[in-house]
Amino acid sequence: MASHSLKALVAVFSLVGEALAASTNETVWSSFSYVLYGDRTPLQSQLTPSLTPLGAQQLYSQGALFRARYLSPNANLSVEDSAITSSSPISGMELQALDNSQLSIYSTTDDYVVGGALAFLQGLYPPITRTFASSSGGENASTLANGTLIDYPLDGYQYPNVLTISVTDMSSVRLEGHAACAEYWASSNDFRSSSLGQESYNSTLNFYQTTFAQVFPGAISSSMLNFDYAYDLYDYAQYQYNHNSTAQKTLKADRLAILRNLANNQQFDLNGNLSASGSQDGDMIRAISGRMLAARAVAQLSSHIHSGGRTNKMSLLFGSFEPMLAFFALSNLSSITTTTLFSQIPQPGSVMTFELFSTTDDASYPNQADLWVRFLYRNGTANDAPMAEYPLFGLGNSETRVRWAEFEESVARFSIQDISQWCDICGSVTLFCSALGSNSGTSSGSLSSSSGGNSNTSLSPAVAGVIGALTTIAVFLAGGLVAFVFGGLRIRRGDAADAERRRSSLGGFKGAEKMASDHDVSIARTGARHERVGSWELGGPGSVTVPPAAATAEDVPRGFFGASVKREEDEESILGAKPVHPVERV
Repeated sequence: MASHSLKALVAVFSLVGEALAASTNETVWSSFSYVLYGDRTPLQSQLTPSLTPLGAQQLYSQGALFRARYLSPNANLSVEDSAITSSSPISGMELQALDNSQLSIYSTTDDYVVGGALAFLQGLYPPITRTFASSSGGENASTLANGTLIDYPLDGYQYPNVLTISVTDMSSVRLEGHAACAEYWASSNDFRSSSLGQESYNSTLNFYQTTFAQVFPGAISSSMLNFDYAYDLYDYAQYQYNHNSTAQKTLKADRLAILRNLANNQQFDLNGNLSASGSQDGDMIRAISGRMLAARAVAQLSSHIHSGGRTNKMSLLFGSFEPMLAFFALSNLSSITTTTLFSQIPQPGSVMTFELFSTTDDASYPNQADLWVRFLYRNGTANDAPMAEYPLFGLGNSETRVRWAEFEESVARFSIQDISQWCDICGSVTLFCSALGSNSGTSSGSLSSSSGGNSNTSLSPAVAGVIGALTTIAVFLAGGLVAFVFGGLRIRRGDAADAERRRSSLGGFKGAEKMASDHDVSIARTGARHERVGSWELGGPGSVTVPPAAATAEDVPRGFFGASVKREEDEESILGAKPVHPVERV
Protein backbone atom coordinates (compact mmCIF):
# COMPACT_ATOMS: atom_id res chain seq x y z
CA MET A 1 0.00 0.00 0.00
CA ALA A 2 2.83 2.35 0.90
CA SER A 3 4.58 1.68 -2.42
CA HIS A 4 1.42 2.60 -4.34
CA SER A 5 1.14 5.86 -2.36
CA LEU A 6 4.77 6.68 -3.09
CA LYS A 7 4.35 6.00 -6.80
CA ALA A 8 1.25 8.17 -6.87
CA LEU A 9 3.08 10.97 -5.06
CA VAL A 10 6.03 10.79 -7.44
CA ALA A 11 3.65 10.84 -10.39
CA VAL A 12 2.00 14.01 -9.07
CA PHE A 13 5.35 15.74 -8.56
CA SER A 14 6.58 14.65 -11.99
CA LEU A 15 3.45 15.92 -13.71
CA VAL A 16 3.77 19.25 -11.93
CA GLY A 17 7.42 19.52 -13.00
CA GLU A 18 6.66 18.59 -16.60
CA ALA A 19 3.83 21.12 -16.78
CA LEU A 20 6.02 23.92 -15.48
CA ALA A 21 8.88 22.97 -17.79
CA ALA A 22 6.58 22.89 -20.80
CA SER A 23 5.18 26.33 -20.05
CA THR A 24 8.53 28.05 -19.56
CA ASN A 25 11.88 28.31 -21.25
CA GLU A 26 14.07 26.86 -18.52
CA THR A 27 17.81 27.24 -18.24
CA VAL A 28 19.70 25.37 -15.53
CA TRP A 29 22.74 27.35 -14.37
CA SER A 30 24.11 25.29 -11.48
CA SER A 31 23.46 22.19 -9.38
CA PHE A 32 24.53 21.13 -5.91
CA SER A 33 24.32 17.41 -5.09
CA TYR A 34 25.05 15.20 -2.10
CA VAL A 35 25.70 11.56 -3.03
CA LEU A 36 25.68 8.53 -0.72
CA TYR A 37 28.32 5.83 -1.16
CA GLY A 38 27.34 2.56 -2.83
CA ASP A 39 27.28 -1.06 -1.67
CA ARG A 40 30.29 -1.90 0.50
CA THR A 41 31.55 -4.74 2.66
CA PRO A 42 30.02 -4.72 6.17
CA LEU A 43 31.63 -2.82 9.00
CA GLN A 44 31.15 -5.73 11.40
CA SER A 45 33.21 -8.48 9.77
CA GLN A 46 36.76 -9.59 9.11
CA LEU A 47 36.61 -7.87 5.72
CA THR A 48 38.09 -4.46 5.11
CA PRO A 49 35.22 -1.95 4.61
CA SER A 50 35.53 -1.41 0.87
CA LEU A 51 33.41 -0.45 -2.11
CA THR A 52 32.18 -3.59 -3.84
CA PRO A 53 31.89 -3.98 -7.63
CA LEU A 54 28.12 -3.65 -7.13
CA GLY A 55 28.68 -0.40 -5.26
CA ALA A 56 30.93 0.93 -8.02
CA GLN A 57 28.30 0.05 -10.62
CA GLN A 58 25.64 1.83 -8.56
CA LEU A 59 27.67 5.04 -8.44
CA TYR A 60 28.62 4.72 -12.11
CA SER A 61 24.94 4.36 -12.97
CA GLN A 62 24.09 7.45 -10.94
CA GLY A 63 26.81 9.41 -12.70
CA ALA A 64 25.48 8.26 -16.08
CA LEU A 65 22.02 9.53 -15.11
CA PHE A 66 23.55 12.91 -14.22
CA ARG A 67 25.23 12.93 -17.61
CA ALA A 68 21.90 12.27 -19.31
CA ARG A 69 20.25 15.08 -17.35
CA TYR A 70 22.91 17.78 -17.29
CA LEU A 71 25.31 17.14 -20.18
CA SER A 72 23.17 15.76 -23.00
CA PRO A 73 20.86 18.34 -24.59
CA ASN A 74 19.60 15.82 -27.12
CA ALA A 75 20.13 12.69 -25.06
CA ASN A 76 18.42 9.44 -25.95
CA LEU A 77 16.80 8.68 -22.60
CA SER A 78 15.80 5.10 -23.38
CA VAL A 79 18.04 3.76 -20.59
CA GLU A 80 17.21 6.41 -18.02
CA ASP A 81 13.64 7.32 -19.01
CA SER A 82 12.26 5.54 -15.95
CA ALA A 83 14.35 7.77 -13.67
CA ILE A 84 14.21 11.19 -15.37
CA THR A 85 11.61 12.69 -17.67
CA SER A 86 13.78 15.14 -19.59
CA SER A 87 17.30 16.47 -19.91
CA SER A 88 18.16 19.80 -18.27
CA PRO A 89 21.63 20.73 -19.55
CA ILE A 90 23.63 23.10 -17.38
CA SER A 91 24.44 26.23 -19.33
CA GLY A 92 28.09 26.50 -20.35
CA MET A 93 29.16 23.06 -19.10
CA GLU A 94 31.64 21.07 -21.15
CA LEU A 95 29.52 18.26 -22.55
CA GLN A 96 32.27 15.78 -23.47
CA ALA A 97 35.61 16.71 -21.90
CA LEU A 98 35.86 17.10 -18.14
CA ASP A 99 36.82 20.64 -17.10
CA ASN A 100 37.78 20.62 -13.41
CA SER A 101 37.39 24.40 -13.21
CA GLN A 102 33.63 23.94 -13.68
CA LEU A 103 33.20 21.34 -10.94
CA SER A 104 33.66 21.36 -7.17
CA ILE A 105 34.02 17.79 -5.89
CA TYR A 106 34.42 16.90 -2.20
CA SER A 107 34.60 13.55 -0.40
CA THR A 108 35.27 12.14 3.02
CA THR A 109 38.50 10.15 3.29
CA ASP A 110 36.80 6.74 3.65
CA ASP A 111 38.06 4.64 0.76
CA TYR A 112 34.61 3.33 -0.17
CA VAL A 113 33.35 6.92 -0.38
CA VAL A 114 36.29 8.12 -2.48
CA GLY A 115 36.01 5.04 -4.70
CA GLY A 116 32.33 5.74 -5.22
CA ALA A 117 33.09 9.34 -6.15
CA LEU A 118 35.52 8.17 -8.83
CA ALA A 119 32.99 5.68 -10.17
CA PHE A 120 30.34 8.42 -10.29
CA LEU A 121 32.68 10.69 -12.25
CA GLN A 122 33.41 7.88 -14.70
CA GLY A 123 29.70 7.76 -15.46
CA LEU A 124 29.44 11.54 -15.65
CA TYR A 125 32.46 11.97 -17.92
CA PRO A 126 33.30 8.55 -19.42
CA PRO A 127 36.54 7.98 -21.36
CA ILE A 128 36.54 9.72 -24.72
CA THR A 129 39.21 10.06 -27.40
CA ARG A 130 40.29 13.12 -29.36
CA THR A 131 38.25 15.53 -27.22
CA PHE A 132 39.80 17.93 -24.71
CA ALA A 133 38.45 20.72 -22.51
CA SER A 134 38.91 24.12 -24.13
CA SER A 135 40.04 25.74 -20.86
CA SER A 136 42.82 23.12 -20.65
CA GLY A 137 44.22 23.94 -24.05
CA GLY A 138 41.93 21.88 -26.23
CA GLU A 139 43.57 19.95 -29.06
CA ASN A 140 46.69 22.14 -28.84
CA ALA A 141 47.56 20.55 -25.50
CA SER A 142 47.28 17.07 -26.96
CA THR A 143 49.04 17.67 -30.26
CA LEU A 144 52.80 17.27 -30.58
CA ALA A 145 54.96 19.43 -32.80
CA ASN A 146 55.13 16.67 -35.41
CA GLY A 147 51.33 16.60 -35.62
CA THR A 148 50.82 13.47 -33.52
CA LEU A 149 47.64 13.53 -31.41
CA ILE A 150 48.09 11.97 -27.94
CA ASP A 151 45.07 10.70 -25.99
CA TYR A 152 44.93 10.04 -22.27
CA PRO A 153 45.46 6.38 -21.25
CA LEU A 154 42.61 3.86 -21.16
CA ASP A 155 41.03 5.25 -24.36
CA GLY A 156 40.74 8.77 -23.06
CA TYR A 157 40.14 8.25 -19.33
CA GLN A 158 39.31 11.60 -17.70
CA TYR A 159 40.82 12.69 -14.40
CA PRO A 160 38.53 14.45 -11.90
CA ASN A 161 39.89 16.59 -9.10
CA VAL A 162 38.31 15.03 -6.00
CA LEU A 163 39.17 16.91 -2.80
CA THR A 164 39.19 14.49 0.15
CA ILE A 165 38.66 16.16 3.51
CA SER A 166 39.85 14.71 6.82
CA VAL A 167 37.90 15.30 10.03
CA THR A 168 40.84 17.33 11.38
CA ASP A 169 40.29 19.85 8.56
CA MET A 170 37.86 22.64 9.44
CA SER A 171 36.24 22.21 6.02
CA SER A 172 35.02 18.76 7.08
CA VAL A 173 32.27 20.27 9.24
CA ARG A 174 30.48 21.27 6.04
CA LEU A 175 30.61 17.74 4.69
CA GLU A 176 30.10 15.66 7.85
CA GLY A 177 29.19 18.19 10.51
CA HIS A 178 28.42 15.54 13.12
CA ALA A 179 31.75 13.69 12.95
CA ALA A 180 33.81 16.03 15.15
CA CYS A 181 30.89 17.38 17.18
CA ALA A 182 31.23 16.33 20.83
CA GLU A 183 27.71 17.46 21.77
CA TYR A 184 26.25 15.40 18.93
CA TRP A 185 27.89 12.25 20.25
CA ALA A 186 26.83 13.05 23.81
CA SER A 187 23.24 13.42 22.65
CA SER A 188 23.49 10.18 20.69
CA ASN A 189 24.59 8.46 23.86
CA ASP A 190 21.46 9.73 25.59
CA PHE A 191 19.28 7.93 23.05
CA ARG A 192 19.80 4.48 24.56
CA SER A 193 18.48 5.63 27.94
CA SER A 194 15.46 7.38 26.41
CA SER A 195 12.00 5.84 26.57
CA LEU A 196 12.16 4.99 22.86
CA GLY A 197 15.58 3.41 23.20
CA GLN A 198 14.54 1.37 26.25
CA GLU A 199 11.28 0.21 24.69
CA SER A 200 12.92 -0.70 21.40
CA TYR A 201 15.67 -2.61 23.18
CA ASN A 202 13.27 -4.72 25.23
CA SER A 203 10.73 -5.41 22.50
CA THR A 204 13.26 -6.50 19.86
CA LEU A 205 15.82 -8.42 21.91
CA ASN A 206 14.34 -11.85 21.19
CA PHE A 207 13.99 -11.09 17.48
CA TYR A 208 17.63 -10.12 17.11
CA GLN A 209 18.96 -13.07 19.09
CA THR A 210 16.74 -15.60 17.31
CA THR A 211 17.39 -14.24 13.82
CA PHE A 212 21.15 -14.16 14.08
CA ALA A 213 21.31 -17.53 15.85
CA GLN A 214 19.38 -19.09 12.96
CA VAL A 215 20.91 -17.24 10.00
CA PHE A 216 24.38 -16.12 11.09
CA PRO A 217 25.36 -18.34 14.04
CA GLY A 218 28.51 -17.08 15.74
CA ALA A 219 29.09 -14.29 13.20
CA ILE A 220 28.30 -11.45 15.61
CA SER A 221 29.05 -11.32 19.33
CA SER A 222 25.99 -12.19 21.38
CA SER A 223 26.40 -8.97 23.36
CA MET A 224 25.71 -7.01 20.16
CA LEU A 225 22.46 -8.75 19.27
CA ASN A 226 20.14 -5.98 20.41
CA PHE A 227 18.64 -2.68 19.29
CA ASP A 228 21.67 -0.69 20.43
CA TYR A 229 23.38 -2.09 17.33
CA ALA A 230 20.40 -1.86 14.97
CA TYR A 231 22.32 -0.27 12.12
CA ASP A 232 25.32 -2.59 12.48
CA LEU A 233 23.13 -5.67 12.39
CA TYR A 234 21.13 -4.49 9.40
CA ASP A 235 24.34 -3.48 7.60
CA TYR A 236 25.76 -6.97 8.07
CA ALA A 237 22.54 -8.75 7.10
CA GLN A 238 22.02 -6.62 3.99
CA TYR A 239 25.50 -7.41 2.70
CA GLN A 240 25.05 -11.13 3.30
CA TYR A 241 21.63 -11.04 1.66
CA ASN A 242 23.14 -9.44 -1.46
CA HIS A 243 26.26 -11.61 -1.66
CA ASN A 244 25.49 -14.95 0.04
CA SER A 245 22.84 -17.18 -1.53
CA THR A 246 22.53 -19.41 1.54
CA ALA A 247 22.01 -16.42 3.83
CA GLN A 248 19.48 -14.97 1.41
CA LYS A 249 17.39 -18.13 1.46
CA THR A 250 17.54 -18.45 5.25
CA LEU A 251 17.04 -14.80 6.14
CA LYS A 252 14.29 -14.11 3.58
CA ALA A 253 13.11 -10.67 2.52
CA ASP A 254 10.59 -10.26 5.34
CA ARG A 255 13.12 -10.50 8.17
CA LEU A 256 15.54 -8.25 6.28
CA ALA A 257 12.74 -5.69 5.97
CA ILE A 258 12.24 -5.79 9.75
CA LEU A 259 15.97 -5.29 10.34
CA ARG A 260 15.96 -2.33 7.97
CA ASN A 261 12.89 -0.79 9.59
CA LEU A 262 14.47 -1.01 13.04
CA ALA A 263 17.68 0.60 11.72
CA ASN A 264 15.56 3.33 10.11
CA ASN A 265 13.87 4.11 13.41
CA GLN A 266 17.16 4.24 15.27
CA GLN A 267 19.06 6.35 12.76
CA PHE A 268 16.27 8.85 12.11
CA ASP A 269 16.02 9.52 15.83
CA LEU A 270 19.80 9.89 16.05
CA ASN A 271 19.94 12.34 13.12
CA GLY A 272 16.45 13.73 12.56
CA ASN A 273 15.11 14.33 16.06
CA LEU A 274 14.82 18.13 16.11
CA SER A 275 13.53 18.27 19.68
CA ALA A 276 16.77 16.89 21.12
CA SER A 277 19.17 19.58 22.33
CA GLY A 278 22.80 19.63 23.34
CA SER A 279 24.34 22.28 25.56
CA GLN A 280 22.03 24.96 24.14
CA ASP A 281 18.25 24.74 24.16
CA GLY A 282 16.83 24.40 20.67
CA ASP A 283 20.20 23.77 18.99
CA MET A 284 18.82 20.68 17.17
CA ILE A 285 22.13 19.00 17.89
CA ARG A 286 21.29 15.66 16.32
CA ALA A 287 20.61 17.38 12.99
CA ILE A 288 23.90 19.31 13.13
CA SER A 289 25.19 17.68 9.94
CA GLY A 290 22.10 18.78 7.99
CA ARG A 291 22.41 22.32 9.31
CA MET A 292 25.95 22.49 7.98
CA LEU A 293 25.16 20.80 4.66
CA ALA A 294 22.28 23.19 3.96
CA ALA A 295 24.57 26.16 4.58
CA ARG A 296 27.10 24.61 2.23
CA ALA A 297 24.49 24.31 -0.51
CA VAL A 298 23.55 27.98 -0.19
CA ALA A 299 27.22 29.02 -0.12
CA GLN A 300 28.10 27.08 -3.30
CA LEU A 301 25.08 28.34 -5.23
CA SER A 302 25.63 31.87 -3.94
CA SER A 303 29.26 31.72 -5.04
CA HIS A 304 28.08 30.66 -8.49
CA ILE A 305 25.65 33.59 -8.64
CA HIS A 306 28.23 36.16 -7.56
CA SER A 307 30.67 34.88 -10.19
CA GLY A 308 28.12 35.57 -12.89
CA GLY A 309 27.76 31.86 -13.60
CA ARG A 310 31.44 31.14 -14.16
CA THR A 311 32.25 28.95 -11.12
CA ASN A 312 30.59 26.04 -9.33
CA LYS A 313 28.48 25.00 -12.27
CA MET A 314 28.25 21.58 -10.65
CA SER A 315 29.05 20.82 -7.00
CA LEU A 316 29.27 17.19 -5.91
CA LEU A 317 29.68 16.07 -2.29
CA PHE A 318 30.18 12.40 -1.37
CA GLY A 319 29.64 11.03 2.11
CA SER A 320 27.42 9.01 4.44
CA PHE A 321 23.69 9.18 5.08
CA GLU A 322 23.56 11.18 8.33
CA PRO A 323 23.49 14.63 6.66
CA MET A 324 20.70 13.45 4.36
CA LEU A 325 18.46 12.28 7.20
CA ALA A 326 19.16 15.50 9.09
CA PHE A 327 18.27 17.68 6.12
CA PHE A 328 15.08 15.70 5.47
CA ALA A 329 13.93 16.59 8.99
CA LEU A 330 15.07 20.22 8.89
CA SER A 331 13.40 20.96 5.56
CA ASN A 332 10.10 19.28 6.54
CA LEU A 333 10.52 16.62 3.87
CA SER A 334 10.03 13.96 6.54
CA SER A 335 6.66 15.55 7.35
CA ILE A 336 5.16 14.62 3.98
CA THR A 337 2.29 12.43 5.15
CA THR A 338 1.85 10.43 1.95
CA THR A 339 5.27 8.74 2.12
CA THR A 340 7.84 7.52 4.64
CA LEU A 341 10.62 7.96 2.07
CA PHE A 342 12.29 10.78 3.97
CA SER A 343 12.42 9.05 7.35
CA GLN A 344 14.37 6.06 6.04
CA ILE A 345 18.07 5.41 5.54
CA PRO A 346 18.68 6.17 1.84
CA GLN A 347 19.50 3.24 -0.41
CA PRO A 348 23.15 2.90 -1.58
CA GLY A 349 24.03 5.47 -4.23
CA SER A 350 21.12 7.78 -3.37
CA VAL A 351 21.42 11.44 -4.31
CA MET A 352 19.72 14.69 -3.40
CA THR A 353 20.14 17.73 -5.62
CA PHE A 354 19.41 21.46 -5.61
CA GLU A 355 19.10 22.98 -9.09
CA LEU A 356 19.45 26.70 -9.75
CA PHE A 357 17.55 27.75 -12.87
CA SER A 358 15.73 30.59 -14.59
CA THR A 359 12.69 30.78 -16.84
CA THR A 360 13.53 33.84 -18.92
CA ASP A 361 14.20 33.87 -22.64
CA ASP A 362 17.32 36.00 -22.24
CA ALA A 363 20.50 33.97 -22.91
CA SER A 364 22.58 36.16 -20.58
CA TYR A 365 23.00 35.35 -16.91
CA PRO A 366 19.81 36.43 -15.09
CA ASN A 367 19.35 38.75 -12.14
CA GLN A 368 18.92 37.12 -8.75
CA ALA A 369 15.22 38.01 -8.79
CA ASP A 370 14.80 35.75 -11.83
CA LEU A 371 16.49 32.69 -10.30
CA TRP A 372 14.62 29.68 -8.92
CA VAL A 373 15.60 26.58 -6.91
CA ARG A 374 14.12 23.09 -6.97
CA PHE A 375 14.94 20.03 -4.89
CA LEU A 376 15.24 16.56 -6.43
CA TYR A 377 15.80 13.22 -4.74
CA ARG A 378 16.51 9.76 -6.07
CA ASN A 379 16.46 6.91 -3.55
CA GLY A 380 18.97 4.39 -4.86
CA THR A 381 20.00 3.62 -8.42
CA ALA A 382 17.47 1.04 -9.62
CA ASN A 383 15.97 1.61 -13.06
CA ASP A 384 12.56 2.24 -11.51
CA ALA A 385 13.89 4.67 -8.88
CA PRO A 386 12.69 8.11 -10.03
CA MET A 387 14.62 11.33 -9.73
CA ALA A 388 11.67 13.48 -8.72
CA GLU A 389 10.98 16.97 -7.40
CA TYR A 390 9.68 17.39 -3.87
CA PRO A 391 8.44 20.48 -2.00
CA LEU A 392 10.66 21.91 0.73
CA PHE A 393 9.84 23.83 3.91
CA GLY A 394 6.31 22.44 4.22
CA LEU A 395 5.06 23.93 0.96
CA GLY A 396 2.26 22.30 -1.01
CA ASN A 397 2.72 19.67 -3.70
CA SER A 398 2.39 22.27 -6.44
CA GLU A 399 5.16 24.41 -4.92
CA THR A 400 8.19 22.26 -5.68
CA ARG A 401 10.09 25.31 -6.93
CA VAL A 402 10.89 28.44 -4.94
CA ARG A 403 12.60 31.70 -5.81
CA TRP A 404 16.26 31.94 -4.89
CA ALA A 405 15.68 34.66 -2.28
CA GLU A 406 12.98 32.55 -0.59
CA PHE A 407 15.19 29.47 -0.63
CA GLU A 408 18.10 31.40 0.86
CA GLU A 409 15.88 32.88 3.57
CA SER A 410 14.25 29.55 4.45
CA VAL A 411 17.58 27.72 4.77
CA ALA A 412 18.97 30.55 6.92
CA ARG A 413 16.33 29.77 9.57
CA PHE A 414 18.03 26.50 10.51
CA SER A 415 21.47 26.41 8.88
CA ILE A 416 24.79 27.38 10.46
CA GLN A 417 26.83 29.75 8.32
CA ASP A 418 29.94 30.18 10.46
CA ILE A 419 32.31 27.46 11.58
CA SER A 420 32.85 29.42 14.79
CA GLN A 421 29.12 29.00 15.56
CA TRP A 422 29.45 25.28 14.90
CA CYS A 423 32.40 25.17 17.32
CA ASP A 424 30.30 26.85 20.00
CA ILE A 425 27.27 24.61 19.57
CA CYS A 426 29.35 21.44 19.41
CA GLY A 427 31.56 22.35 22.35
CA SER A 428 34.50 21.45 20.18
CA VAL A 429 38.03 21.64 21.54
CA THR A 430 39.75 21.21 18.18
CA LEU A 431 42.61 23.60 17.48
CA PHE A 432 40.88 25.13 14.49
CA CYS A 433 37.97 26.05 16.77
CA SER A 434 40.42 27.57 19.24
CA ALA A 435 42.05 29.52 16.43
CA LEU A 436 38.73 30.88 15.17
CA GLY A 437 37.69 31.83 18.68
CA SER A 438 40.91 33.75 19.34
CA ASN A 439 40.71 35.82 16.16
CA SER A 440 38.92 39.12 15.87
CA GLY A 441 35.76 39.17 13.81
CA THR A 442 37.75 39.01 10.58
CA SER A 443 38.22 35.24 10.52
CA SER A 444 34.93 33.68 11.45
CA GLY A 445 35.16 30.80 9.04
CA SER A 446 32.01 31.91 7.25
CA LEU A 447 30.51 29.57 4.68
CA SER A 448 29.54 32.48 2.47
CA SER A 449 31.81 33.26 -0.43
CA SER A 450 31.57 35.48 -3.43
CA SER A 451 34.86 34.60 -5.03
CA GLY A 452 35.00 30.95 -5.86
CA GLY A 453 33.70 27.53 -4.97
CA ASN A 454 36.93 26.37 -3.36
CA SER A 455 37.32 29.36 -1.07
CA ASN A 456 36.31 27.65 2.13
CA THR A 457 37.67 29.94 4.80
CA SER A 458 39.26 33.30 5.39
CA LEU A 459 42.36 31.73 6.94
CA SER A 460 45.43 31.71 4.74
CA PRO A 461 46.72 28.35 3.45
CA ALA A 462 49.85 28.70 5.56
CA VAL A 463 47.89 29.28 8.77
CA ALA A 464 45.45 26.49 7.91
CA GLY A 465 48.38 24.13 7.32
CA VAL A 466 49.94 24.94 10.67
CA ILE A 467 46.58 24.47 12.39
CA GLY A 468 46.13 21.11 10.69
CA ALA A 469 49.57 19.90 11.71
CA LEU A 470 49.18 21.04 15.31
CA THR A 471 45.71 19.52 15.45
CA THR A 472 47.05 16.12 14.44
CA ILE A 473 49.76 16.20 17.12
CA ALA A 474 47.51 17.60 19.84
CA VAL A 475 44.71 15.18 19.04
CA PHE A 476 47.03 12.21 19.38
CA LEU A 477 48.45 13.39 22.72
CA ALA A 478 45.19 14.66 24.22
CA GLY A 479 43.20 11.66 23.07
CA GLY A 480 45.76 9.25 24.51
CA LEU A 481 45.76 11.07 27.84
CA VAL A 482 41.97 11.07 28.07
CA ALA A 483 41.86 7.38 27.16
CA PHE A 484 44.43 6.63 29.87
CA VAL A 485 42.58 8.57 32.56
CA PHE A 486 38.94 7.86 31.68
CA GLY A 487 38.94 4.90 29.36
CA GLY A 488 40.98 2.45 31.37
CA LEU A 489 43.60 2.28 28.62
CA ARG A 490 46.77 0.47 29.75
CA ILE A 491 49.95 -0.47 27.99
CA ARG A 492 50.95 -4.09 28.42
CA ARG A 493 52.72 -6.85 26.57
CA GLY A 494 50.33 -9.48 25.22
CA ASP A 495 51.04 -12.99 24.11
CA ALA A 496 50.56 -14.26 20.57
CA ALA A 497 47.11 -15.63 21.29
CA ASP A 498 45.95 -12.33 22.69
CA ALA A 499 47.30 -10.47 19.67
CA GLU A 500 45.50 -12.85 17.33
CA ARG A 501 42.26 -12.37 19.27
CA ARG A 502 42.51 -8.60 18.89
CA ARG A 503 43.19 -8.87 15.18
CA SER A 504 40.17 -11.06 14.66
CA SER A 505 37.78 -9.00 16.74
CA LEU A 506 34.75 -7.36 15.22
CA GLY A 507 34.82 -3.75 14.14
CA GLY A 508 32.77 -0.71 14.87
CA PHE A 509 29.13 -0.01 14.81
CA LYS A 510 28.19 2.20 11.97
CA GLY A 511 31.69 2.68 10.73
CA ALA A 512 32.05 5.71 8.53
CA GLU A 513 30.94 8.47 10.83
CA LYS A 514 32.44 7.60 14.21
CA MET A 515 34.57 9.98 16.20
CA ALA A 516 37.08 8.67 18.64
CA SER A 517 35.59 11.11 21.10
CA ASP A 518 32.42 9.06 21.12
CA HIS A 519 32.30 6.13 23.48
CA ASP A 520 29.19 4.97 21.67
CA VAL A 521 30.93 4.49 18.37
CA SER A 522 32.84 1.38 17.50
CA ILE A 523 35.78 1.37 15.15
CA ALA A 524 36.17 -1.27 12.48
CA ARG A 525 39.61 -2.87 12.35
CA THR A 526 40.52 -0.60 9.45
CA GLY A 527 39.43 2.52 11.29
CA ALA A 528 36.04 3.03 9.58
CA ARG A 529 33.65 5.07 11.69
CA HIS A 530 29.92 4.87 12.37
CA GLU A 531 27.89 5.69 15.42
CA ARG A 532 26.01 3.28 17.61
CA VAL A 533 24.64 3.24 21.11
CA GLY A 534 25.87 0.98 23.90
CA SER A 535 29.51 0.22 23.05
CA TRP A 536 32.37 -1.32 24.97
CA GLU A 537 35.92 -0.10 25.43
CA LEU A 538 38.13 -0.07 22.39
CA GLY A 539 40.86 -2.64 22.69
CA GLY A 540 43.48 -0.86 20.61
CA PRO A 541 44.01 1.68 17.83
CA GLY A 542 41.49 1.10 15.08
CA SER A 543 40.01 -2.08 16.59
CA VAL A 544 37.44 -3.28 19.08
CA THR A 545 38.11 -6.15 21.44
CA VAL A 546 34.92 -8.18 21.55
CA PRO A 547 34.08 -9.96 24.80
CA PRO A 548 33.61 -13.74 24.63
CA ALA A 549 30.29 -14.81 23.18
CA ALA A 550 29.23 -16.17 26.55
CA ALA A 551 29.54 -12.78 28.23
CA THR A 552 26.30 -11.20 29.34
CA ALA A 553 25.32 -7.58 28.80
CA GLU A 554 26.28 -6.88 32.40
CA ASP A 555 29.78 -8.24 31.78
CA VAL A 556 30.44 -5.82 28.94
CA PRO A 557 32.06 -2.51 29.90
CA ARG A 558 29.98 0.39 28.66
CA GLY A 559 32.73 2.00 26.64
CA PHE A 560 34.45 5.33 26.96
CA PHE A 561 34.13 8.82 25.60
CA GLY A 562 37.44 10.34 24.69
CA ALA A 563 40.04 7.89 23.36
CA SER A 564 42.18 8.81 20.39
CA VAL A 565 41.66 6.45 17.49
CA LYS A 566 43.89 6.37 14.46
CA ARG A 567 42.33 6.30 11.01
CA GLU A 568 44.49 4.24 8.70
CA GLU A 569 43.47 6.01 5.53
CA ASP A 570 44.81 9.42 6.52
CA GLU A 571 46.94 8.52 9.57
CA GLU A 572 45.35 11.30 11.58
CA SER A 573 43.77 11.16 15.02
CA ILE A 574 40.47 12.59 16.10
CA LEU A 575 40.35 14.93 19.03
CA GLY A 576 38.50 13.48 21.95
CA ALA A 577 36.03 15.19 24.24
CA LYS A 578 35.22 15.25 27.90
CA PRO A 579 34.21 11.85 29.34
CA VAL A 580 30.54 11.05 29.48
CA HIS A 581 29.41 8.37 31.88
CA PRO A 582 26.79 6.26 30.12
CA VAL A 583 23.63 5.28 31.87
CA GLU A 584 23.38 1.56 32.54
CA ARG A 585 20.41 -0.10 30.85
CA VAL A 586 17.80 -1.34 33.26
